[in-house]
Order: sequence, then structure tokens, then C-alpha cells
Amino acid sequence: MLKKIMILNTFIFTICFSRVLVDSTGRVIEIPENIERVVSTVPSNTEIIVDMGLVDLLVGVDSYSEKVDKRLSEKGVLRSDDLNEEKIVELMPDLVISSHHNLKKGKESLKFFDEVGIPVYVIKNPKSLSEVADSVIEIGEILNKKSEAEHLKDKFLKELKEIVSNKNSEDKKVYFEILENPIYTTGSKTFLNDVLESVGGKNIFRDEKGWISPPLESILEKDPDVILVGEDRKYMVEEILARDEWQDVNAIKNKEVYFIDESINRPSPRVLKALKELREVLDK
Repeated sequence: MLKKIMILNTFIFTICFSRVLVDSTGRVIEIPENIERVVSTVPSNTEIIVDMGLVDLLVGVDSYSEKVDKRLSEKGVLRSDDLNEEKIVELMPDLVISSHHNLKKGKESLKFFDEVGIPVYVIKNPKSLSEVADSVIEIGEILNKKSEAEHLKDKFLKELKEIVSNKNSEDKKVYFEILENPIYTTGSKTFLNDVLESVGGKNIFRDEKGWISPPLESILEKDPDVILVGEDRKYMVEEILARDEWQDVNAIKNKEVYFIDESINRPSPRVLKALKELREVLDK
């Protein structure tokens, strides 16, 4: 059955290619002029597509994207950690919009789709708020929905400017805990770091680059004024406040430990919700 679907898919794509694009991996991608069936493999891209008013194009999404819009709960759901080849073939998309997060084996992860004729366009992972606007425009161009993309971009940039203007000038020292065992957080040159610092936070690990696992002692020595958690870790706020070895940290003494909306680490216009919450926390 899978072989028949693959053959049918290959036939469909070979008769209707009309555009050639180059994705963030440097691959040349041929895609149809009119795209009607899209698979999105990361929630940030899904949010952009939905917020452009194009939810009906989505025939499949990753598991994290189910929460983006209630209309996606009945879509074909993919594993969140990689590209589910068999499921994507079953969905018969005109296009898969993916991310470097899905490429465990680099470009080798895409070889199967090239062979069966399913175009996979890999979006660059934004590392700053300004690059979110770039992603919106890029997705609009891919889907031939440029006016919808321009509208969403303009709305995002306008609200972003309002939020980051007159930011807290104190530069409170911030520690963002992604995981506690092993400890995992962010240094500079990441999207999360840009979000933290855009509204007046001073990441205590800004002198290190990328995603890091620092020793506990370094967190205690840097003595953050504010500690943050995100994703689905709201329950961790009380646990952090109760940690015996952390009791001399300013954030603990002053009970400055907060949960921030999960959009804080998701590069789409919906990050504005988290930015507003973060601004309120840092302005206290």
C-alpha cells in the first residue's frame, strides 16, 4: 500500500511543478504554484500558517502543533522529534514545511522525500525576534500568500515595538531554567536569549553561546534576581522556591520565580504573549 501511495504521489508532483525555491539547507526545491495540502512539522511554523488565516491548508502537523488551534486536533499527527516518513506519505501533501529541529541526520533525513517526490522546504530557525518577521514573509512566499504574510508581519512588528519600548532600565539578572536534571539553559545567540534581553532582562549566561548545561555552582554564584520557567513546567515554580541549596539566591529570597507562557521559546508572532508577561515580571 505504501509503495502505491509513493508512486501516486510521485506522479502528482511530476506533472504540476511550477516554482523553484532554495531552502535554508541550500537545497533546490520544486513546488506547485497552487498549494492545497501542507504538512507542518514544528509549532512555530504552524502558528504562522494559522495566524495568516490558512489553517485549512494544513492536512498534518506535529504533536506539539495540536494545541495551536482546535481545528488541528483531527489532522494527521506526526511524531514531534523527526519526520515520520510513512505518515507524511499517507497524507499526500503538496508540500512539507519543516525545520532544522527535524533533521536528526542532516540532509540525509530528506533523502527519502526527494526520492518519492514530496517537496520538503526547511525553514531557518530564527535566533532573534526580528527573524520571526523574516520567517513570516518566507512562509508567505512559499505558500503564494504574500499579502496575508505582509499583514501578519506588520501587525507583529507594531505590537513588538510597543512592548519593547521603554523597557526596564535596571537589567535584572535572569536565569531561565529549561531543565533541572541535568541543568539546561540558554546562553547568547539563541532566540530565547534575544527574548529575555529585549525587555530588560540580563541573561546570567550571556557570556556563553548557545544551549548550555552549566554547573549548579555557577548559577548560585551569579545570583539571579529573577528565575523563569516555561513550556509545561509551571509546577516547577514551587519546587525551585523550596530548593535548600538555593535559599541565598536573591530570586528565591524575594520570591521572584515565575512561569512564563510557553510561547517564550517559540519563534512565531505568538511570542508576543510571553513578551508581555515577561515585561510585567521585570517591571516589578
